[in-house]
Amino acid sequence: MKQLTRQEENHYLLEITQPEAEAILKRSRLAIIPAGSVEQHGPHLPCGTDHYAIMVIARRVAAGLDGLLVPFSHAGVTPFHASFAGTLTLRQETYINLLMDVAASVIKHGAKRILILNWHEGNTAAINYAASQLQQQYDVRCVVAQACYIAAQLYQEEAELTHAGALEALPVLAYRPELVRLERATNPSSYQAAREMDALRRSRSVYPLLADIRQIAPTGWYGDLSIVNEKKAQELVERVSIEIVQAVQEVFERLDT
Repeated sequence: MKQLTRQEENHYLLEITQPEAEAILKRSRLAIIPAGSVEQHGPHLPCGTDHYAIMVIARRVAAGLDGLLVPFSHAGVTPFHASFAGTLTLRQETYINLLMDVAASVIKHGAKRILILNWHEGNTAAINYAASQLQQQYDVRCVVAQACYIAAQLYQEEAELTHAGALEALPVLAYRPELVRLERATNPSSYQAAREMDALRRSRSVYPLLADIRQIAPTGWYGDLSIVNEKKAQELVERVSIEIVQAVQEVFERLDT
């Protein structure tokens, strides 16, 4: 497996000094914005699952692309989960304005390329709109990487992308293992019923706008956790990160030609 470059260097803005951050932007002109959410993930995963999942991947992607990893909102756009306590949701207009303000800050300091790494599907519409507006208002190129979909593609023979299932448990296990309590995962919703409703929601042709996760999974989650272990967790994070690095490099190269 190909190793990412510059792994020895920290690229996370919250943890480096101003001269270090400035040097990264001067080298790569790339800022990376991680997008997750705060929402219920059953009795076995933390409410910050989507945040932790994207952060563990974003750190590796930032190293591989030599980009500045920018802190962003833990909360996302997730009214879909709001019927469960522990869920925080932003209005789309709030999320869009916050994303554009953060991006404008790094653009002011030299960023010419913005990569938005997302793990939470509910953020997608707001992210796409904000990215479009940024490109109209500034001399900047924006690319979006849907890390959760990439994980689903890479592991389609082993697991499906279900809410609080294996593909969400694995990156959290790789980043914050003490927060994963698989022994508490005793109340999954019916797999087949949830799978069918989820497939309907994710259809690219005709699809309903569901109001509540309970319409898919009455207990808030469903999925198979049998492949979840520490070795698989590290493998997933590395494979997804490498896939994103390679794909993003190719996209920016095409855009720059």
